[in-house]
This record gives sequence, structure tokens and C-alpha cells, in this order.
Amino acid sequence: MNDEFFGSDDQRAVLRRARALAAVLGQDRRYSYYGRTVGLPGPEDGDIDHLAALAIVQGSATYGTVPLGQVEAIKTSMVARGLVPMLYDKWEGGRSALTAARQVVATLCLPEDLTMLRLDAASADAQMASLAEMALGCGVLPPCGEVLRGLLRPAVCLVAVDSASKVVSCAASSAFAHEDHPGHGKQAWWGMLATDPERRGQRLSVVLGAHALLEMEARFGFGDFMTGVEPGNAPSEAICTRMGLSRGRSPIIGCADPRALASGRMTK
Repeated sequence: MNDEFFGSDDQRAVLRRARALAAVLGQDRRYSYYGRTVGLPGPEDGDIDHLAALAIVQGSATYGTVPLGQVEAIKTSMVARGLVPMLYDKWEGGRSALTAARQVVATLCLPEDLTMLRLDAASADAQMASLAEMALGCGVLPPCGEVLRGLLRPAVCLVAVDSASKVVSCAASSAFAHEDHPGHGKQAWWGMLATDPERRGQRLSVVLGAHALLEMEARFGFGDFMTGVEPGNAPSEAICTRMGLSRGRSPIIGCADPRALASGRMTK
């Protein structure tokens, strides 16, 4: 349980460094962390040199929200520092997301051969390994195990398991910024929606994603959610729309140090 970092060698190394950095910076409200890398909620929390330093130390770092007019200048600055920029549309939803989630829960359920479980401290290591194998097979990098188990931050990770205890779908949500951050402290990250290719078409991630939203509200009081979607990812955009999230005008911009992360990106 103390070493639950998944992915390629590069990805696991980045996740380990990020977790160590989160232990140092976690009480500083300028920083964000939801189990992947320590970042900055926005440029107002640190300039490009600050973000670049985080990326070089960890291998990757992200601005959670960037005003549209600053996007190109920030990307250019990243490239000038030898970093690889990554742009994601930021999808957000508050009351609309919770309303949509309640509608999903009222009308859809998992097939009878599947069981929904919430990961916690007592969850078997084999269950976490099964989750990681399935998610990584879908191109989705799980956050560190401490976050997925709810041991580090307010967070929920739900999985659907079959009769052989194999994880076939998952969804998660976690606090994003420091609780005292003036702009993002009450907003949670939501995502990690993935489904085994053999079980697609059964709306498993929609069901799990809806329950994850409602669990974050019920357990921790979150009523505002966000996620990042690569532009043009139609399936993810469709799920976000179904879940009451809408695309905002202030995208997410990340950057990777190619010396530490050869792929140039952390996750799908």
C-alpha cells in the first residue's frame, strides 16, 4: 500500500517525486495535488518560472486554469524552457452535475453480474492492481494509491468488479486545490473514467461517475467539479455533457520535461 504508483517506469518515477513534493508543499494554498503531480491552480499562484521548476523537479506540472488570452504566451514560454506543453479543455459543473448524477443513479444501474465497490484502506492490493491494469490499458493513469483509497485527501474511487473480482470499470474524484485557495478550494477534480473494452457499451463509467460525484457531495460537501479533456476526444466530451459539465473558456495547460517523461504526457 505504501508504494502504489502505477504506469510506465517514467510515470511511476514522476508519481513518486510528486508525492514526496506534496508532503512538503501540501499545506501551502498556492499548490494543487490530486494524486498525480503538484501543480498551480492558475498563473496568479505562480509565474511560468515557478511552474517550470515544478515540472523539472517532478517531470510534469500543470496550471489548473489559464485565461484564454494567456494560453499561447504560456505555451511559447514552456517550449523556450525545453518543456513539452499539453493543452486540455476544462469541463466544469456544479448544481447541473449533481442534478445529472442523481438522474443517472435513478435510471441506470450496473449489470447484475457486477458489483460496485469503493476503494479504502482495507481494499486488497490485488484489487488496486486490477484497477491499474484495466485503467492503464485504456490509456488512463491512476493517481497514487493513497489518494484513490481516500487516505491522503478527500477523495472517492469507485470500481465495478465481476464475479472473478476483476475490475472492469472505474471512476474517481478528489479535492484538487488547497481547501483555503480562494478560487479553487471548493472545487473537486473528477475523472479517471475507464472501462474494459469487453464491457463497453453498458454505460458502466457513466454509472460509476455519477455515484462518485454524489459521494463527494455526501461525504465531503463538494458541489463543484472539474475535469480535463483533450480537445477532440468525443467520447469523453459526451460523458461530460451527460454528467452536466460544460466546456469552459479557461483551459488547463500542463508541461512535461522530456528528460523525465519521454512520452511528453502523464495520461490520456
